[in-house]
Amino acid sequence: MFAYLRSVALVLSLLLSGVVWGEVKIDPRCRMRNRPPGRCGWCAVETLARHHQIKALYGLTEDNPTVCDPEDLEDALEDAGVRYRIQYPGDNSRTAILRYAIKENLGAAVGFRELYPGAGGHIVTLVDFGPDYVKVIDSADREYRVRTMDIDRFFYWWDGFALVLEKHKVPVKKVKAEKK
Repeated sequence: MFAYLRSVALVLSLLLSGVVWGEVKIDPRCRMRNRPPGRCGWCAVETLARHHQIKALYGLTEDNPTVCDPEDLEDALEDAGVRYRIQYPGDNSRTAILRYAIKENLGAAVGFRELYPGAGGHIVTLVDFGPDYVKVIDSADREYRVRTMDIDRFFYWWDGFALVLEKHKVPVKKVKAEKK
């Protein structure tokens, strides 16, 4: 009987351990610093690339001294032959890509709305997505800290954009957000 209970406990612990997701731990040495004129998107993607050791994307921030949009990031990833998943801006109610990014320990580049019209949006690196909180790395933070924000604040600012670099060979998956 004791051996049976021990076996059941072992199986349950193995099954349940996959359910618990955790923060994607990105070494501070992998975190890229934002530079003028606002390379936050390039920084977020290169931060993820360095975390996953995707060497084809090293230097992405330095090689692109411009602001970017999702299409620019996609072009760079396709040119480098890097697999990814993307959800375009427009609908921030679809969170499956964010849950996937954390569950698979990948992280994601996510877009934030502009502070005021004409200011331009911002892209940060998502490293945790919990039921009540989100954790991000902002390339504009000189100390490379992981910042926590409550989920309501995140949804207020998130524009629906998410880009996840794949470590494995999988087909490119694009998710088009519906216009409201």
